[in-house]
Amino acid sequence: MKMMFLSYKESMNDTVMEMIDSLGLVSYTRWREIEDRGETGRPRMGSHIWPGYNSALTLVADEQKSAELMTRVRKFNEVTKYEGIKAMCWTLDDACWK
Repeated sequence: MKMMFLSYKESMNDTVMEMIDSLGLVSYTRWREIEDRGETGRPRMGSHIWPGYNSALTLVADEQKSAELMTRVRKFNEVTKYEGIKAMCWTLDDACWK
């Protein structure tokens, strides 16, 4: 199993959710209105100088679905002119939920 974290501009939420839904990933935790600053793009700090926010989500997926999601994010980032999706993926050793 893999744990994945995605951070993206709020206006990209529909695109990200379509990626996740199309892979049959239904369980996730999402945070709205997070502050974010990256190597490219504008910081989003919710201030008059750096307006706007990002959203973020974390999810668990098997090896195949996590690899496919990373592929889709990379393809999206290649064709997106300005800002894209930050995605990180790591091995999940153990998990428990109900």
